[in-house]
Amino acid sequence: MLRFNSLSIRPRHFHNFTGLTVKEFIKLKDSIKSDWQEAKTAKYKTKRTRKLGGGRKLSLPDLNDRLLVFLVYAKLYSSYLVLEYLFNVDESNICRIVQEFTPILSKKIIINRQGKKITSLEELRDVIPDLDDVLVDATEQKVPRPEKKRARKKHHSGKKKAFTIKTQILTDRKGLILFAADSSPGRIHDYKQFKNTPIPEWLEQNPDITAYGDSGYQGVNKDYQKAVL
Repeated sequence: MLRFNSLSIRPRHFHNFTGLTVKEFIKLKDSIKSDWQEAKTAKYKTKRTRKLGGGRKLSLPDLNDRLLVFLVYAKLYSSYLVLEYLFNVDESNICRIVQEFTPILSKKIIINRQGKKITSLEELRDVIPDLDDVLVDATEQKVPRPEKKRARKKHHSGKKKAFTIKTQILTDRKGLILFAADSSPGRIHDYKQFKNTPIPEWLEQNPDITAYGDSGYQGVNKDYQKAVL
């Protein structure tokens, strides 16, 4: 059964599961503690028939454990069912924890460059002027088999032999996600999806940045001659 107290005594495992050191985790937890308490209080009804503390008890009441669930989910992107077995709580509780922490952490986790939050590719180059290399790739996630035949055809991926959605991602060499495009049906080719994002135009505007991709991006140098790919 995975818990903060047991995992934190194994620093290397803790970092692999969460992407953070134990020290970074505690710092993050302290920074969101008040927001977490406010979010809990906001759920209380103004006119209650029970005293505070009544009703369903949280399966993981400790903030450390709940934050750990979310960070493991965010780092590994495991299914709720896998996390149910890891943490020994029902997957519906995992779902509630993810929904609970997503709005809280979306306001806290930013690229720490002059305290600026990056919201577009245009701002990225201004905030990280020493950015030299980026990696471009598309990732696929399996989805349930669509009911409609037309949707099934659009989402069927020959590569995965399954129904998927595809997301174009831009990262630095350390794996930090710099940009994630809106998802598309899995049938679309990686390069076609790439052309439908602002990434190629941004690379042409920043020729001092070198981008790397796999063989799925053949033809990119011909179409975007000002970019270095």
